[in-house]
Amino acid sequence: MRSIHPVRRWQRKGQRGTEIFEFVLFAIFILPTFLWSFINGLNLIKMNEANEVTRDLGDQYIHGVDYTTYEAQSVAAKLSQGFGLNIGSSYTGNNPTNDSQGGNAWIVAAEFMYIGAGSCSSLPNGTACTNQNQYVFLQYIDYGNKTLQINGVQVASALGTFSGTVNTNGLVANYMTDPKAVCANCGTYFQTPFSDGQVGYISETFFASPSLDISALPAGGIHSLDFF
Repeated sequence: MRSIHPVRRWQRKGQRGTEIFEFVLFAIFILPTFLWSFINGLNLIKMNEANEVTRDLGDQYIHGVDYTTYEAQSVAAKLSQGFGLNIGSSYTGNNPTNDSQGGNAWIVAAEFMYIGAGSCSSLPNGTACTNQNQYVFLQYIDYGNKTLQINGVQVASALGTFSGTVNTNGLVANYMTDPKAVCANCGTYFQTPFSDGQVGYISETFFASPSLDISALPAGGIHSLDFF
């Protein structure tokens, strides 16, 4: 019969204690990494979904869907289901700035144009073309939660802050003469500048993901921007 030397038996007991201690140390370091990987893995899935939502909203926008109406914004809420887009209670008519509804999403739809000398020539004689050689908003619509915060910081459009005047359809007034109509950052997204009078469209979304926020490992949020 095989016997185990007492010294070797003592060494094996000590090894068991060392292995437990090593496992605890390993778990302390690996658990945060595991949580980080889990959260960011789910956020990667959400990012792909968010990009699809942004493209779908932009595609509908350029094909004439009027996102100043509650019906159209309801469609947007269904497309972005799971992201917490809140459009409030039903309203009649048009609302291009339905952006104080809370929730975890903010969406911008905009049409813009490059103003050159030819476009400025349509102004009455003596009227200064303040926005010549700049990109300007022709239409600006936003809805959801404009004060949305991600990681404690309020979101801001990548296009710059818009403070121009719009009518009930979101159409921008005096876009050739009002400096507030300028799309400050539009030009940074194109290698080839637009020609005079050329028009483009923007679909921009912000989605926070607080459901995945775990203490020191915040889930953050997702920003998606598409040009058409």
